[in-house]
Amino acid sequence: MSAIYPLLGFTHPLSSITHLLGAIFFTYQAIPMIRRGKGSSIRLISLAVFSGSCIFLLLVSGVYHLLTTTGAPHTVFQRLDHAAIFLVIAGTFTPIHCILFTGFLRWGFLAIVWVLAVSGLIVKTIFFTSIPEWLGLSFFLGLGWMGLLMGFHLWRRYGFAFIRPLVLGGIFYTVGAIIEYHQRLTILPGIIGPHEILHIAVLLGIGFQWWFIVKALDRVPIFE
Repeated sequence: MSAIYPLLGFTHPLSSITHLLGAIFFTYQAIPMIRRGKGSSIRLISLAVFSGSCIFLLLVSGVYHLLTTTGAPHTVFQRLDHAAIFLVIAGTFTPIHCILFTGFLRWGFLAIVWVLAVSGLIVKTIFFTSIPEWLGLSFFLGLGWMGLLMGFHLWRRYGFAFIRPLVLGGIFYTVGAIIEYHQRLTILPGIIGPHEILHIAVLLGIGFQWWFIVKALDRVPIFE
């Protein structure tokens, strides 16, 4: 991570503030979205899983980047920050497959995704300091882009306009992660570096895929 100037007690000001504000914003957005799941326990629970995972990630990330870079709290929140990524990936798949699919593409696919996500979370947490960064990034991106299967089905049924927010969200997540990995793009030295760009990309990724899930609530399951 490139050197960032601390401000007002925030070790990484932009990274922390953007995600704390994002947590507040998406908490507000979660209430009407979850209400739309009433009448179906599957929809209600899946929407709560998605919104809860996103809000958890943003809260943990916001607090983690507020803290100093030493001490036990930093170590704990650093691991929680990475663990939350797995939860968001699996949590995003959950309402999409519960709302738009039936049969194996609902329960079978979600079982595979959640097993992989929980396994990755456990391994990453236990071997946090020994797992190469490229391997962790590859697992995050590989797990996320398993959604290509789902996207292909939805594109055939509804057309690209319907899945555009879903695709854009995936692109923002991916581009942000790659910029962070290579540490190449700095907009304002000491203020907006690769990690801050990643945080903005994460907010955009959540926002676009949130929009897609809200759109999906108007559809009925179409695949066995």
